[in-house]
Amino acid sequence: MPTLPITAQPLPDANTPLGDYIGRAFEMIANTAPLDITGHPAMSVPCGLVDGLPVGMMLIGRHYGESTIYQAASAFEASGNWEAM
Repeated sequence: MPTLPITAQPLPDANTPLGDYIGRAFEMIANTAPLDITGHPAMSVPCGLVDGLPVGMMLIGRHYGESTIYQAASAFEASGNWEAM
């Protein structure tokens, strides 16, 4: 699944109000927060570019299945250059 439900956003300015900064952070947890609650192992793997910014593919395993997602990530990495995909 996608790691984030949105494409990469520009970094906020140094003068951005704290509320806006926190609001932007909460835009990006829709796909990851459920895994924090359920305890499923997950890993984000870069899988392509959109407008020159990386897009992450999230691999999710069964409980205690970390080795499976490590193997899947390694196989994907070995399959080719993700920046060209």
